[in-house]
Amino acid sequence: MKIRNFLFLILCFFICHGANAVTFDDYYPNSDERPTESIVLKAGTIIKVMNLRGINTFTGDIGDECEFINTSDMFVGEFNVIPKNSHVYGVIEDIREPVQGNNASIKIKINKLVTPDLDTTYYLDGYIGGGADFYIGGEQTAPVYYKTTPHYNEGWGDGILQLTPLNIYAFGKHTQIKAGQEVFVILVKDLKIN
Repeated sequence: MKIRNFLFLILCFFICHGANAVTFDDYYPNSDERPTESIVLKAGTIIKVMNLRGINTFTGDIGDECEFINTSDMFVGEFNVIPKNSHVYGVIEDIREPVQGNNASIKIKINKLVTPDLDTTYYLDGYIGGGADFYIGGEQTAPVYYKTTPHYNEGWGDGILQLTPLNIYAFGKHTQIKAGQEVFVILVKDLKIN
């Protein structure tokens, strides 16, 4: 009986608040119109793009241009602010060569976005997403040598031998972003869309 009364009160609550709801048309009577004020994409906004040319640390040089394409429409509210197939351009800002213990890494700065109709160009400040410092690659390589270390636990008698890595790692490999691979652009400054 208590559960039935509780459910009845909840149902009444939703009915009372639903009667005063405002529809979408009351807020946006002409939803096809663009907003009168500018839309701002805040720093930290992520845009999913696809690489159009292979980029790697072996053949790439600092200053080489990179081209990406936006894979889907980006909406803010009901407004399409970055249409699908917009081209995103950038340059290789830094390359760290492979060394013993670490793979190579690359940092790509994004500076321009052109809409598919070639009518609008936005100059933006962003990077292709990677680690905290926007480098792609740079992973630690596998150990080359191991040594046996005795490991003693209660109840195991004489113990066991465990392989532990020495501080000698394999030489790193070059990092690449293949053509057609999807990556993320992360904005580091606000982008004003008119």
